[in-house]
Amino acid sequence: MLTKQILMDEFRALGIAEGDTIFVHSAYSSLGKAPGGVDGGPQTVIDAILGVIGPDGTLIMPTFNYDFLKGVPWDIRNTPSQMGVLTELVRKDERAKRMFHPVYSMAAIGKHAGELAAHRSSDCFGETSIFSKFREWDAKILILGLPYSKSITFLHHCEQLAGVDYRYLKEFKGNAIDTQGKPSEQVITMFVRDVERGVVLDFEPIGALLDGQVVTKRTIGLGECRLMKCNDVFRVAVKAMQEHPGPGLTYIIESADRARDWVAPMKPISTLKDVLAELFPLHRTLASDGMDQALEIVGSYLPREANYRIETYAPLTPVWTWYVPERYVVHEAYLETEDGQRVVDFTDNPLHIVSYSLPTDAWLGWEELAPHLYFNEQRPHTIPWKFKYYERDWGFCLSKNLFDSLPRDKKYHAVIRSEFLTDPAQGGFKVADAVVHPLGGPNPAAGEMFIMAHVCHPAQANDDAAGVVTAIEVARRLAARPLPPGSMSVRFWFGAETIGTITYLAHHEDLIPGFRGGIFIEMTGNDNSIALQHTRQHTATLDEVGQYVLKKRGVEFREGTFADIIANDERVLNGPGLNIPCLSVSRYPYPEYHTTDDNLDIMHEDKLQEAADVIEEIIRIYASDYLPKRNFRGPVFLSGHGLFVDWQVNWRLNRAIEKMMMRFEGRQSVFDIASELDLDYWETREYIEKFRIRGLVNANPIPQVAENQ
Repeated sequence: MLTKQILMDEFRALGIAEGDTIFVHSAYSSLGKAPGGVDGGPQTVIDAILGVIGPDGTLIMPTFNYDFLKGVPWDIRNTPSQMGVLTELVRKDERAKRMFHPVYSMAAIGKHAGELAAHRSSDCFGETSIFSKFREWDAKILILGLPYSKSITFLHHCEQLAGVDYRYLKEFKGNAIDTQGKPSEQVITMFVRDVERGVVLDFEPIGALLDGQVVTKRTIGLGECRLMKCNDVFRVAVKAMQEHPGPGLTYIIESADRARDWVAPMKPISTLKDVLAELFPLHRTLASDGMDQALEIVGSYLPREANYRIETYAPLTPVWTWYVPERYVVHEAYLETEDGQRVVDFTDNPLHIVSYSLPTDAWLGWEELAPHLYFNEQRPHTIPWKFKYYERDWGFCLSKNLFDSLPRDKKYHAVIRSEFLTDPAQGGFKVADAVVHPLGGPNPAAGEMFIMAHVCHPAQANDDAAGVVTAIEVARRLAARPLPPGSMSVRFWFGAETIGTITYLAHHEDLIPGFRGGIFIEMTGNDNSIALQHTRQHTATLDEVGQYVLKKRGVEFREGTFADIIANDERVLNGPGLNIPCLSVSRYPYPEYHTTDDNLDIMHEDKLQEAADVIEEIIRIYASDYLPKRNFRGPVFLSGHGLFVDWQVNWRLNRAIEKMMMRFEGRQSVFDIASELDLDYWETREYIEKFRIRGLVNANPIPQVAENQ
């Protein structure tokens, strides 16, 4: 467990000293999700920093909020920070003083807090901005567990002072409310990206320069932490930006139609359970109005740059050895007694009929009716979910308790008014996909990962609406913090189980050669440990990455062989004729499976988020991996190329460098090298990237596994 004293010791070892002015960019999860977590939670991190810098120091937190740019009034008293839990704690701290700026506000505790609060500038990043004060105060930037692409806003100050040509000054107007509750119109200027030119930010290359010259690093908890002086960053960054004005160092040019605006037009998410609550009650069969509604809901939560699309296929179209199912419409369905009392009614719960039941209207005795009634012996109070998608029949589902109570000497009226529509104009069969590209756009040579979650299963929460919302969360995270340039793109698929994947891939066979791996996500919200179901290959790199991520987290998880824990769409992607390595991530089994007990009550927000954490990290590692191929002979002159690592700062990496260089033959990937040398993947990749940036290695994409050729 990370205690306050341990954190203070770690921060001192990183280079923070008494009297320092510290500007913090933070991801508390990199500390809080470490084995044992943080004793006392996020407040302990704040207290530890304050404990190190002392009364003569200053702690500054970004309390940025971008809603002003959308026309929302900003209130210095109440508008929250959008920069994480640590920043909100400081904003609300009675000791803190907040700067008046409707976008880039900051809150500070300590020596310079009053001066920061009194600072006013209508510019966001320029010479009159608070960032110039940082240089005056000789402040330091502390980055806790974030990559450069998600931190170090100070670099925008460097860009404006360097006069880069891929940004321009733009005015924004809106209302801001001061400490007295008085509103006023504010006009601010911001040095924004030229999205019409397709400018996309990429600070990782310049971050590599900073790491090699002015940054100290230390792993604390599960995150890599960096410390650097603002004046040092300014000196190195401005010089680099002026000497290398073209694409590649700090930005990448994309086509204008793919340029990302920085406010994504998508619905906000408070909790994943909120999204689950929208999907849960819908009649989500293979093809139905409920399925259409669900796919529309999924799309509303995905960012515009994911290019979400819903495709419609004609029923009865052959797809490999299957055919596209008909669209299913239920007008009414009920079972009633002779005296007109309804025993079950589809309007009460869509599980009351067997999915894809044939139409029927008949008076039946008990012996004729009983074979068409379904219940769950193990959970007698529940209604089970049953389906007859291809072997058509009709039936009703009810609790075992109700079944036992029904009189056997009466006749029953069974009514199911259903239709099977085959005209595509009447709705057809629908699936959806979305693609999140890395920084710089797609790299066809790197290929894609294929992530699947099935939307079908009416009135079921964990199976698999939970997998759907987990996939949505992962897609949003990858869009907010894109993979490094040159990585795989990540394609998310949503539709009906098995036949949906088959239909989609049968219509997109051109995509199959580009797939490098996949993950099927389901049943992620119940209270059980994560189950990692291996690929058909079982020892593919994807299997090793999955194990690496879960073991590194230090929490209990389970493993199973291919299609052994539970078999679903991974059998399609990893099946005959494709054989793309595909993991399955779930929390199966659980006792409420396929019953009315599979509802929102058994869903846990922390479990949904934990599954998203795991899947996101698997994707980030696997999709960003590559084969380093050297362009040098003999051992590299490390210090001459800014590649030397001081053994006193990072002993393990220092001792591994020679062995690492001997593996730059284009046969072992970054992940292979990190695993073989027992190093952290991200630390290894970051260091190898420095070789790539200096032209010493090429980043060769990883081909499909041999079985697919």
